[in-house]
Amino acid sequence: MNLKNKRVLITGVGIKPLKHVFKDIATGEPSHTPVFDDGTEYKANIGAATAFECAKAGAIVHLVSRTEDKLKIVKNWIVREIPEAKVEYSAVDLSDIEQLRRLAKDLPNDVPLYWVQSVGLGAGTVKVKDDNPYLLIDEIPQELIEAELSVLTNTITFLQLLLPRFRKQKETRVCIISSMSAVRSFASGSIHNAAKGAISRFANAAMIELDRDKIFISDIRPGGVDTGLYDSKIVQDIVAKICKNYNYDYIHYAPPKSVGEAVVLALSSDSHITSINMVGRGQFPHEGS
Repeated sequence: MNLKNKRVLITGVGIKPLKHVFKDIATGEPSHTPVFDDGTEYKANIGAATAFECAKAGAIVHLVSRTEDKLKIVKNWIVREIPEAKVEYSAVDLSDIEQLRRLAKDLPNDVPLYWVQSVGLGAGTVKVKDDNPYLLIDEIPQELIEAELSVLTNTITFLQLLLPRFRKQKETRVCIISSMSAVRSFASGSIHNAAKGAISRFANAAMIELDRDKIFISDIRPGGVDTGLYDSKIVQDIVAKICKNYNYDYIHYAPPKSVGEAVVLALSSDSHITSINMVGRGQFPHEGS
């Protein structure tokens, strides 16, 4: 899988301090993707791990999130592990259209540009109380509704800004990371399921519309991923109840690097991979509710 001479723009890059260790059901090893900085261990989110895998495949990676300090940590981690890696970053608020316009305008034009949209509640770009998006309908605050739906708004807005450049390229690959929550519903997941479903359906409609422009969009749907979102006791207790909907007592999470590997496959394949469903080994493998 080769991404040399490609620039991969990755929105939603982040890390969280390590607060809980989950184990892989097959290997017994920790299921998170570790990032070390100045003696502190963090968990890479999907965006950060995807950046690492794209850099390993030879791409120039351009990291985007709101917090520059986290971007520096992720850049230093990638370059330390892959000395030949080319890593750029921009600290941008994805809800600020003027900042998005500047980013789209200022991106170098020396090689083809691909895009991975990995923004979600676990990325740090959008904040929710207790890092918990899983609430009963009666408990959902307006802030959570707005936070969940802002991901769809940001995705559409930024794609609109990138389309003029994409249409000039010989070929463009885009991965929109939604979630298995788009296709498998559960109690306490109404707004989360709805928002992820909206992102997934947008990705599908966009891939049909833009295919004729040689813009090939892939919908990547991971289940629960060990990004730090699930480290708090509050979230773990709610997820345990969700598991019982599927006759499981416990959830096993996928490592973020595995999502990055799937993204690299979609970005580099000779075919147009339209969607990928993936869950951690031992996580309820339901593709629909």
